[in-house]
Amino acid sequence: MKLPPNASRYFILGGINPLYAMAYKKTAGTAGMMTYIYCKWKMGIPNYLTKLKSAWVKMDNVSLNADGFTMDRKTKTKALRKLAKEELIQLELTKDSGKAPLVRLILL
Repeated sequence: MKLPPNASRYFILGGINPLYAMAYKKTAGTAGMMTYIYCKWKMGIPNYLTKLKSAWVKMDNVSLNADGFTMDRKTKTKALRKLAKEELIQLELTKDSGKAPLVRLILL
């Protein structure tokens, strides 16, 4: 699993703290760091209807793949559970619902 090429420019723009990214990587590997970068990026985009930014990010597989953050769904779920166990994120995951999990970063 590799970081998408467009993810490296977010470090330069100052929106991502490298120390926090490494904490996520230490806890859940590359999938954890990709989760952090994706959530920080999506949190900066306002909703097209309300024009408000949200702290909760929907982690669906289709959007992840479309935005270049490709990872297996099992790897994603395993990383999210590890990050939630270490209290780096808040996870809203309804068991057996088939819906995408909602993620909120605790370390920003």
